[in-house]
Amino acid sequence: MAERSGILRLYSDTQISQLRGAELAAPRGEPLAHLPAWAIQQRLTVLEMLQMPFYHPVIEEGLRTALRDVARQVHEQRSGFELTLCDSGAVGNVS
Repeated sequence: MAERSGILRLYSDTQISQLRGAELAAPRGEPLAHLPAWAIQQRLTVLEMLQMPFYHPVIEEGLRTALRDVARQVHEQRSGFELTLCDSGAVGNVS
């Protein structure tokens, strides 16, 4: 479409990375709006959504970019505090 204006914000539960909400303001962004709504209704996680196919070139690719950003943020938040909750003897043990 040769337009690079607009914004898509995704909100997720950082504990389970489940999509909780979205905001969209973009020219001709209507085809994109149903995907986050559907994912919220289905209680999909961000990683489950990223496993879905994204075709090229379509506006829906913007959702994939936003999902990747959320997944990165959730991973960074988890990796920062999960290790502090583990006992030092339990890390790396397999039973």
